[in-house]
Amino acid sequence: MEHTKQMDKRAKAFHVLKNMEIQLLYRKVSTKSPLIYYHYHKGIEVLFVHQGKGKLTLNRKIYNLDAGCVVILQPFQLHRIQFDADDQCPYIRSVLTFEPSIVAPYLKSFPALSSFFVQVWKEQLSDQVFRDKRTSPYIIGILERFNDLISEWNEKDGDLETASMLILNILDYLNSLHHGGFGGVARPESHAEKIMNWVEEHYTEPFDLIELAKELHLSKHHVSRLFRTDTGVSITEYVIARRIRQACWLLKTESKSIEQIGSLVGIPNFPYFCRIFKKITGLTPIQYRKSHLN
Repeated sequence: MEHTKQMDKRAKAFHVLKNMEIQLLYRKVSTKSPLIYYHYHKGIEVLFVHQGKGKLTLNRKIYNLDAGCVVILQPFQLHRIQFDADDQCPYIRSVLTFEPSIVAPYLKSFPALSSFFVQVWKEQLSDQVFRDKRTSPYIIGILERFNDLISEWNEKDGDLETASMLILNILDYLNSLHHGGFGGVARPESHAEKIMNWVEEHYTEPFDLIELAKELHLSKHHVSRLFRTDTGVSITEYVIARRIRQACWLLKTESKSIEQIGSLVGIPNFPYFCRIFKKITGLTPIQYRKSHLN
């Protein structure tokens, strides 16, 4: 009975956190490699790896991730994380996601940290993978405190303030690593990264695998196999994800018709554009645009 009450309490806590646009997935364990497509989040995401080895594909670069790594992902930033996991070597992570505008008011008294926060939120980052031997104990302590807060969450303003301050503690620590030098292990540019760079220049055009293969001096079958091996998805899936990400940006920032936006991102077939947009985002283009109107 007591266990059931505790579960109900945690369920309510997660509901409140979701409403306040702050969520924590604490020490999630996977013993099978999850099938994860290229995707993005509305808010800022902080990923901490407790255990496991994997790859992050971000900004057309591939990074090696392992225990102790902290990754910051910006709103609507296309990425994919791939971990090989089994019973002997599980993938254990904590994921904190929050809407930046919720936290911003608590930064008014901290100009230096506020500047770093704006950079994380809105500006182009040189790197987004933090690794330092001192990182794990400090970040784990904050995440444990955050998890305790969730179990006691009661919708009071003080809880939101505490949650925001814990987020600021994480940002402050990562800012200190930023000044001291940080970075994930980026491999020498692979064929997959060359392909992603090519897609960045051509995703608004009809996709031409033969042309891409010629530029890399490889056969089209070899190009497709290399990309899937490195990223876990097909080139076509990546191109579509990139087009939809750009469509999301245009729907928020441009007044052009939805049909025009589909054409601008390389999907001139209007019914198909609407169908694939909803499949990836969960919303129709009209619903998405309405949800971002001020």
